[in-house]
Amino acid sequence: MTTTALALAAVWPTGVADVDPLLVEADPSGGDVAGWYQRRGYPGLLSWAAAARGGAAPVGAHVWELAGGVGLVAAPVEAGSARGAVAALAQTGSVPAAASARLIVADCGRLDPGSAALPIAGAGGVLAVLARPVPAELARVAARARELTGAGRRDCVLILAGEPAWPTGRVEDAVGLPVVGVLPHHPRAAASVAGGRFGRGARRSQLLRAAAGIAIALDRRLAARPAGPSRALTAPPMIASPGPLPPTTGVHLPPLPRSTFTLARPGGRAAVPGWVPTIPDPAGASPAHHREGP
Repeated sequence: MTTTALALAAVWPTGVADVDPLLVEADPSGGDVAGWYQRRGYPGLLSWAAAARGGAAPVGAHVWELAGGVGLVAAPVEAGSARGAVAALAQTGSVPAAASARLIVADCGRLDPGSAALPIAGAGGVLAVLARPVPAELARVAARARELTGAGRRDCVLILAGEPAWPTGRVEDAVGLPVVGVLPHHPRAAASVAGGRFGRGARRSQLLRAAAGIAIALDRRLAARPAGPSRALTAPPMIASPGPLPPTTGVHLPPLPRSTFTLARPGGRAAVPGWVPTIPDPAGASPAHHREGP
């Protein structure tokens, strides 16, 4: 997922104005990019969280530039430190505030129940869920589609990691989310992205060309959002629960920015292997399933 977030930030379309993409590792389980680059002692998520103790803090002093022109706010590798930093930034609204000046690609990790990144994911202009197109993962997303979309109030889309065995339209009907693109299985190109090698050859790879198409689709969804203040949305409690979503107590989320999207994996219990979800129950309960094959 971090490779996907880095690829999207690297190929994001500039459009009319330079969006100056910034990748924020907001994964409570710890970051990867600093380890890939063998960087230690650089400013990042920890220093940003420390600066935000009294409220939302600017991000500029906590960014370092990667090859390819992508700015990065790197999370510490250790989960305990990363979780505390993500929680502090989520509570102060620092990530959505930073999105007022530049495009933020926030890697929120797995959205398990109780994840410290839930407020950040809930405040994104678009929430992109990454999942492999296999029955267990699709069933997991479908069971939580109502929560991920905030009962229809949040723009939530699906990115497939690998070619599905079914038509994309069937996946959309089964999961209840629009599919904005498919990332092909391309280990060599993925290793180039993870190593920061965004040369001409890498950019011609099938992986980065697919990422560019997804970035365009996400950029269009962000641009289509209404201008001006939007309704504030609270991060949903990530449990299978029908009915309206209650607000998250103790955390205030600002209005949705137009220049942010978050990338996450669905959390929760795995579905029974071999079962493909049907269209989710409109009442919000767990969807019915049907058996594929014998």
